[in-house]
Amino acid sequence: MRTGIVKTGVAIAAVALALTVARSQAFAKSDKESCSATSTVIINTNPDGTGAECEASTGPPNQATASASDEGNALSEASDGGDSASSASGEGAGAEAQSEDGAQATATASGEDDAAVAISVSGTTKATAKGSHSTADSVNDGTGGGTATSTAADGGDADAFLPDGEGGDAVATAKGASFASSEVFDGGGEATSASSGDGSDAEAQADEGGVAKATASDGASEVEARALEDCNVTAKGSGASGEATAVCEKVGSVVTATVTKGSIAEGSDTAAPVCTPKNGGKAKVRSPMGNCG
Repeated sequence: MRTGIVKTGVAIAAVALALTVARSQAFAKSDKESCSATSTVIINTNPDGTGAECEASTGPPNQATASASDEGNALSEASDGGDSASSASGEGAGAEAQSEDGAQATATASGEDDAAVAISVSGTTKATAKGSHSTADSVNDGTGGGTATSTAADGGDADAFLPDGEGGDAVATAKGASFASSEVFDGGGEATSASSGDGSDAEAQADEGGVAKATASDGASEVEARALEDCNVTAKGSGASGEATAVCEKVGSVVTATVTKGSIAEGSDTAAPVCTPKNGGKAKVRSPMGNCG
């Protein structure tokens, strides 16, 4: 269940930078470009495609900084007291940071075709992509603060998202050709996801003060933790095609689901547990509705 939170962000950055490169008349001789602005728009570009753009003209004073090298492109936008910083290094690398209303946003892309997008209207966002062909998106659309942190390495795809206005903490980490997604919705909470190994998929969702943690490794294709109330869930899976699902909907519940070697486990606080060991592996559930494995 990939949510695909902010897949348009990188495209927006690429389009914006392409437009600014086209209209800029100042070309530098080095392969490094940077800018810093508090109340203006500054565009520095290089004939080889390296570009740094800072936009801080709305509601100053702001702080917008950007640096780029080795054919990377960095865009930093700050408004109404925002603080944004972006850095891109490597052919095809793109970093975009946007902040407003005193928020902080930091985006760093440091490898070939890496892409990092950090957008915040409150609180703090940080997106880091490294290695090569990695994508990290961190977005805080709410006004209640909180943190959204995404880190992707070596072809990983990590999304951290806070769409509502009551804060929370969303952390997503992906390494290798894997996917990690963390989302905190209405009422806040904590969502943490981590994936490693080709084909691994970890997704965590928290609502109403819940705590959700999902960890996928070695190709576990569906590891999902959903805390829909002030409760605590943990899902952990390893092995190709492994599936671990943990869901809680009642205040105070604790649910865990763990699988190895591609097994299947489903746990919740509203339904009986399901454990299906496979390939000599283990499937384990602990929940208020019973245990298995």
